[in-house]
This record gives sequence, C-alpha cells and structure tokens, in this order.
Amino acid sequence: MSPDTPAAPFRADVSVPVDFHLFARMEYNADLKGRGTFAMQRDPPAYRFTGLRRQFLSGKRVELDFAPADILNVQVDGRKVRFATTKGNSGRLTGGFVFYCRNAAGAEEAAGLLPKVSDPDFVAGREDLAEKRDFERKLRQLPGAGNPYLSVTGVIIALNVAVFLAMAGFLGAGWLETTDLTPYILYGANNAAATTDGQWWRLITSMFMHYGALHLALNMWALFQSGRLVERLQGRALYATTYLASGVGGGFLSLAWHGNKIWSAGASGAIFGVYGALLGYMLREKEALPKPVLRPLVRSTLTFAGYNLFYGLIHPGIDNAAHIGGLLTGLVLGWLTAPPLDLGNRSSLLGRRLAIAAAAIAVMVVAGVEAAPRYDYSVTDELAWADAVKPFVAEDAALEAGQNAALDAWVRTRRNGADFRRMIEDKMVPLYGTFARTIDSLHLSPGRLTARRRKAFSEFARLRLDAYGHLVAAVEQNDPQELEAYNQLNEKASKVLQSFQDSQKAAR
Repeated sequence: MSPDTPAAPFRADVSVPVDFHLFARMEYNADLKGRGTFAMQRDPPAYRFTGLRRQFLSGKRVELDFAPADILNVQVDGRKVRFATTKGNSGRLTGGFVFYCRNAAGAEEAAGLLPKVSDPDFVAGREDLAEKRDFERKLRQLPGAGNPYLSVTGVIIALNVAVFLAMAGFLGAGWLETTDLTPYILYGANNAAATTDGQWWRLITSMFMHYGALHLALNMWALFQSGRLVERLQGRALYATTYLASGVGGGFLSLAWHGNKIWSAGASGAIFGVYGALLGYMLREKEALPKPVLRPLVRSTLTFAGYNLFYGLIHPGIDNAAHIGGLLTGLVLGWLTAPPLDLGNRSSLLGRRLAIAAAAIAVMVVAGVEAAPRYDYSVTDELAWADAVKPFVAEDAALEAGQNAALDAWVRTRRNGADFRRMIEDKMVPLYGTFARTIDSLHLSPGRLTARRRKAFSEFARLRLDAYGHLVAAVEQNDPQELEAYNQLNEKASKVLQSFQDSQKAAR
C-alpha cells in the first residue's frame, strides 16, 4: 500500500510507541522515520504503523497498513523488531520492515502481536542462529581472560608491536620498509648459518620481528581474527604452547628449505599454526561444533591458508616454508590435543593433552635440529670481516686503476718515476699495511671459513707489500730485475687468493 492511499477504517485494540531509526544505528525503516506508533486491530486482524514519510525534510505523517498475509518471518534482536513483507520500499529492499521499541521486553511484546508465519528458509536460519548462540554460550563458559587485552592473543600482539617499535625506533630497522638488515641479523632473524651455530633461540625471536609496519599489521590482523577463538577452544596454556611450537616448526622447515639464503622473520609461521590448530580441532571435535559454525570456519580457514600459500609461491620474498611448517605443526597439535567443550571432561583431560603436546614438540625439535643444515662459518665472524675489509675494498678499487696506468706509463717511458714512487709509498703501501694489521687483529673462530680467509688475505697483503718494495727499488734504480721480482710476487699474491677461492668451490 502506498503511503498516499486513503486509510481503511481501523480500530486500534493495542498501540505502542516505536522509533523507526535510532541514533548511530545503520539499520532504519525504508518507509517511515522519526517517532511513531505501532497499532493492532484484532478483528479483523490488521496492523498499522504511523510515522513521518521517509523523504528529505519531509514532516508529513503517514500511515502504513498491513494485513496478516503481508507479514512474514518476524524476528527480535534486543530493541529491534524486523519482518519480511512485500509492501512499500521495505518490500522492494532486502532489509525488511524495521522498527524499535523502548526496550527489549517491549520488542518481545510487540513481536508477539504480529503473525507467527515463517517460511522454511527462515526457520532453518533461526535454528542455525540458535545453534550458534548455544555454541557461543559454551565458549563464554570456558576459562579465559575476561579482558581481551590480557588474553594470550592480546599479549602476543603487544609483544610483536613492542619489538617492532624497538627495532624501528632504536635500532634503525625502518618503519614502513626495512632500511637496514643488520638489526635483524644481530638480534634474532632466522638463518641456518646463525641459528644452527648455537643460536637456536632465533627460532623464537624471529617470530616477533617484522619487516615493516605493513608486514606487522597484516600478521596481527590475521592473529586477532583467529587467535581469540582458538584460545578459547584450546585453553590459554595449550594455545600459547601451540602458537610457539608452530612458529618453531615453521622455523625448522625454513632452515631445511632455504638454508643460509634468507633471513626469515615474522609471526606468519606461528599464525598459520593457529589456523592449522583450528582445522585440527574441527577434524577431531566435529560434534562439538554445530554445522552453522563449522562450515564457515572450515571455509575461511582453508581460504586463508590457500590464498597465502599461493601468494607466497608467486612472490619469492615470502617464506612459504615457514607458513607450511607452521600450518602442519598447528594441524597436528590441534588434532592431538583438542579438548572437549564440556567443562567436566575438559578439566580432567587438559593435563594429559598438554603432556601429549610436549611429547610431540620434543619429537619435532629433535628431528628439526638433526635435519637443519650446518655451515662452516660464524655469522658474527662474517660481519666483523665485512666491516674490516669494506674501507680497504673501496679505497683499493679507487687506487688500483691509477697505479696500473702509472706503472704502464713508467715502463714505457721511464719518466715521472719520482711521482710514481711517491704514489706507491704514500698510498699503496700504507693501504695494504693497514689492511694487514686490521684483519690480523680480528678475533675469529679458529679453523673456520672466515679465519681461513683471513689467513689467505693476510698472506696476500704481505706479498703485495713485499712486491711494492721491489717496485720502489725498480723505479729508484731503473732496475729490470727488481721489476721482475715485483711481477713475480704480485702473481704469487694473486695465486694465493685464487687457491683459496678454488678450495671453497671444491668444498661446496
């Protein structure tokens, strides 16, 4: 019926005040606005709503009449009452006819005056809703932090944010993107050469580090979405154990897969483990989860895992090995330890399930340590070496071309010998002398790659210094024999480095 249709004779037996839109509520009536009334006529049954016409700046009051056949699928949600209809704008739109009573009790009373007719889909939906609410009630009864900020999930998120702020704010790791990898290398990123060199703690620290604010935000959002539910299902102790173990499991697979090629950091392996634990729980406790809850959970979990694994395949910078390792670890732990929702059985089983989790984690750790690749160098030694040789490499590259050109010119013309000699004595000899003293003063692990490299480069530097002595003599005395001695020592120095490089290739 259009609001302009003349009203039929109507005798209100019951009339209650209603609102057609509440402040800050997104749902509103598509036909009426403001405050109004809902009235019922018992014989013959009819229903009338009176309010302002829903038009911009309209102050005209109108009446909408409904017959019992016009009203279907009445539902109550707090103060809100909604029903399906074919009348007016509410019938053309998908939201139905909506009005608000003064309180929840008034809404129940008003709904009781409306027809009780429901279609099969609506009945099924109400049954699903009832099952969901019963499941949510059981979840709320499970032990857990009353304050979400004090939950395990909240604490984990806070720790990740705190580590990020420290890395970016105090260590210069970068806010939006990584500007310097050194803090990650020094303080906890996962890499086989560092982790298996006695720094197994990196398997834990790496899952609290992130490469930029976006990396952190995406991971924490995914954890927030899944972690609260899994924490309730598993209990705080088991959930925290699953989270950390999944991060470690992802770290182990990353070591085996990537070796020393990448520096892995981020909570995604542990978060994949949370989703895996949810999947494992659903596989074991199917009866505990009603179908209206189970179906969307399975779909969202598989979608999350599938999308992120596919995304990792087409973006080589993403550590998919950590994702897969975390997912599998969480799946196994979630299935092995799934505690029932029933509080009576749950409390008696939790200790046993934690013991099972500890045993499974111990097996994973032993297997992971055994399978992780080892490398013949210390990351700390390599960093010290890089810092020591960087100035030399830059200066030597700048001087080498000038030295060779001056040497060629002197050999051809035997002129400008004094300038060439000063160049050798004032620049090349101090450069190699400082280089030799610097690398000899490094404290390196004996017998390992960096120490062997230091030995080769130290011998190289001394041979070059001896060669420069002969070159200076050759220039001062114009002596071909001294020049030949210079060439021989220079060639010997090059062979020392080549021999070291060949030995490293053979070792691989």
